[in-house]
Amino acid sequence: MGDLSKTIANASELLNKLAGPAFEECGAMVGDTLHVYRVKNLLRTVDKTKRILLEAGVSPNAVPSRLLLPLLENCSLEDDDDLQERWARLLASASQETQEMSPSYIETLKQLTPSEAKHLDHVYEDAAKREAPKVPTKHTFVTPYAFTDAWKSPNGAGDTFERLGLVHRDYRVKVLTPARIIASENETIEMSLDSIESAILSLEADVQHTFMFTEYGIGFLRACRGPQKRA
Repeated sequence: MGDLSKTIANASELLNKLAGPAFEECGAMVGDTLHVYRVKNLLRTVDKTKRILLEAGVSPNAVPSRLLLPLLENCSLEDDDDLQERWARLLASASQETQEMSPSYIETLKQLTPSEAKHLDHVYEDAAKREAPKVPTKHTFVTPYAFTDAWKSPNGAGDTFERLGLVHRDYRVKVLTPARIIASENETIEMSLDSIESAILSLEADVQHTFMFTEYGIGFLRACRGPQKRA
């Protein structure tokens, strides 16, 4: 009971700073609408947020209600420890980027399974190593192995990440021209309209694609890492 009371006290202190003037409203939400297990999830996540802020050496700022309330709601629903850590880091980021952080990051994180979230981190960390000392940007390619069995990719992860706007496909089309309509630069090709149409219809194309991070995806991943430690 003593440990629980201490956890509640610590969480209340941080929530007071995060919520600012909206603290009473947040307290009412916790007290009136959340079941016990949801309160425990919320307390664990807020405790992680406090640790993340301390490690980064930054103080919490009041988070706008449009961000804070849905963040707390989703934190209370998550019982997976790894995803709780991501929610905690997103909450910590919100306390530092009070006007810049997109509310859609909340909707994106809530749609990821634990395995998808871990795989997304794996893909990003691989890109970060390839880009070092620079950081990944919207022009950074995803390794072609990212969504294969060799990388133990969750089923449909590539499609999920694309649907959520985290990555997009970059298409490259190579036209395979039939040999009969290829001529040297010294030759003249005389073709009837029918033969031209036939040649066009017979053209074959090799269509390939690679995945690239989107600007939104990069922003989301950075926010889910929390504030960086100050030098």
